[in-house]
Amino acid sequence: MTKVLIVVDYQNDFVTGSLGFEGAEALDDIICEKIKRYSEEGEAVIYTCDTHTDGYLATSEGRRLPVEHCIRGTSGWEIYGKVGQMVGRGSAVFRKDTFGCLALGNYLDEMQYKE
Repeated sequence: MTKVLIVVDYQNDFVTGSLGFEGAEALDDIICEKIKRYSEEGEAVIYTCDTHTDGYLATSEGRRLPVEHCIRGTSGWEIYGKVGQMVGRGSAVFRKDTFGCLALGNYLDEMQYKE
């Protein structure tokens, strides 16, 4: 594998939930096609999931963005639609509690993907 596709936070709350937007659901088929193509070519697919707890509003981010979203274990936290059904065995999923994800950066550095 030399290439990687990273599906970033395509979760229910960002599509149809508390931070969703009109038209976001239309991306489902487009993302699925990219996942399918990468998988068929033997390339890697990685997913990230914004992940918060019930105490989100008391966090630093929650005070700046006071909208509960992507609370672990809720339907809003789950990966949206058909994309969510494509997460398979061997897929790397990074659950992140902030905007950045050091674990993902370290993983990408170790794997040395070209694109």
